[in-house]
Amino acid sequence: MMFNFYPWGLSVNIVKPINRHQTRVSFISYIYDESKIASGAGAALDKVEREDEFVVEGVHQGIQSSAYKTGRFSPKMEKGVHHFHQLLARYVNES
Repeated sequence: MMFNFYPWGLSVNIVKPINRHQTRVSFISYIYDESKIASGAGAALDKVEREDEFVVEGVHQGIQSSAYKTGRFSPKMEKGVHHFHQLLARYVNES
């Protein structure tokens, strides 16, 4: 699940595995302030989500490459994401 916060509200991307090589992504938007919906990155939400999808597909193809030799997270760029996932996993496992 991915949460994208915008001036007008929240967009939730739900990623569901179909099989080892395929996923299905659903987008749900929660609008808090309709007067701000035309401003910021969330103004063209469908376009932004499709661009994100294109990037994720490219990364997945790269991970399948024989030249790929690292883990799921970028050590330089994704420390915060990795930390959040560790906290989330700890919370889920304690429940």
